[in-house]
Amino acid sequence: MKKNILNSFLLLATLIVLGSCKNVMDEHLEVTNVDNTVNLSEKIGAQASISKFNSYLVSTGYDKVLAGSQSYTVWAPTDAALASLDVSITNDPTKLKDFVANHISLTTIAASKGVTDTIKVNLQNGKFATVVGPSFEEAAIVGAGQFVKNGALYIIDKAVPTKLNVWDYLLTSGDAPLQTNYISNLTGLVIDTAKATIIGYNTNGTPIFAPNPPMVSRNTYWNSTADLRAENQQFTFFMIQDAGFTAEAAKLSTYYPNFTQSALVKDLAVKGLYTIDKLPDTLISTRGVKIPINKTTIQKSYRASNGIVYVVNALPFRLKDKVPIFKIEGEKPFSFRSDRSGNTLYRTKLDNNGIKYNDIEVYNHGVSDYYINYIYAQMPVVKYKVYARAISGAAGDSQVANFTQRFFIYNPTTLVYDLFATQIVTPLNYGEVLLGEYTPQQLGLFQLRLQSAASSSVNVNTLILDYLRFEPILP
Repeated sequence: MKKNILNSFLLLATLIVLGSCKNVMDEHLEVTNVDNTVNLSEKIGAQASISKFNSYLVSTGYDKVLAGSQSYTVWAPTDAALASLDVSITNDPTKLKDFVANHISLTTIAASKGVTDTIKVNLQNGKFATVVGPSFEEAAIVGAGQFVKNGALYIIDKAVPTKLNVWDYLLTSGDAPLQTNYISNLTGLVIDTAKATIIGYNTNGTPIFAPNPPMVSRNTYWNSTADLRAENQQFTFFMIQDAGFTAEAAKLSTYYPNFTQSALVKDLAVKGLYTIDKLPDTLISTRGVKIPINKTTIQKSYRASNGIVYVVNALPFRLKDKVPIFKIEGEKPFSFRSDRSGNTLYRTKLDNNGIKYNDIEVYNHGVSDYYINYIYAQMPVVKYKVYARAISGAAGDSQVANFTQRFFIYNPTTLVYDLFATQIVTPLNYGEVLLGEYTPQQLGLFQLRLQSAASSSVNVNTLILDYLRFEPILP
């Protein structure tokens, strides 16, 4: 029995190894010049045209790595390409090792001149390179690939120094001091997940940590906007020179008092890489806000390891995009009055035009002045027209009579909820109803309460809400 178990284990291990080698084997089958008598280190050392790169391999220890059993791909610059390599790299062992690692990948890549697909390759220094057919980043592959028993060698016509990622460029460039200074100081304490003890998981898979977990300082921009350090992602990022940054912040000062810079920098990052020839007239930020693009404002650009940075002298956002219409969805409450005793229904229905909508209904709860709480973070200071949509009497709805519900808004000065509007909900009214106009006293958390009639009677104290829509009145 032990022998059978051992044989089964060996068979499983063999299948796993064969499966992990599938891509490399398939790629080797695509070429005909495989030399299984030598390894990459030997192959590189035998070629005079890349002797300088070979000397770098030896001095950094990568010659021994490339003599091992693992499969690699090496893009080796010619001696001519390395003639102009910055001495700050060649004279610094750490930088030189990083430079060499920037030309090596732990996989076998079968590049082809007839292929135009873009491949992102993870390099030995943690960066990702772009390989498109016969090119490696900005370098062109010279001649055919050379395949040996532990990988592939390509000779390239340019050295490819390690690029900064978008975050590191932001911190070190000096192109936009005001913007850089503000973003770099957006720090806060977060749970150190590497050291914290996990005691369970929420229904959505989020870990639950033990009480008093260890905390660590992190830049909040990484979580709130974009983690511009991430090498496995691509970003288009805008840096606004000081005069333009000051002007844009001033435009937002009325609506985001004391937080104008925060409101501005939240919408400077875009997912994906857009080169200058691919830039449209509008991009969408990671937060969903439109970014107007005018190529004449671009002063310089930097191709980062994880995207591209554009330094601009202006980035004139439209006010309606930075102070947008927003909705509070009825089916997404924050909390309820604790003594609920009726039915809370999260409904999916079709309106009179056959369009699906989601809402909430609390019916036959038997509580006078029952309420649902809603919140909205970072509400700008501007006058809004407030519209409500609440649909009753549709198929399957027990509520077929008119009823009254009220909207209360928390007053940060008096610390009580003030009555904002009263709505009479009539059956089968699918349109929005204007509740009135509202101007928040201050920027920040907006707290609203949907409250039933002061009655415990069924069909009288019902609550229904599809959404509230807040439309800013802008100049």
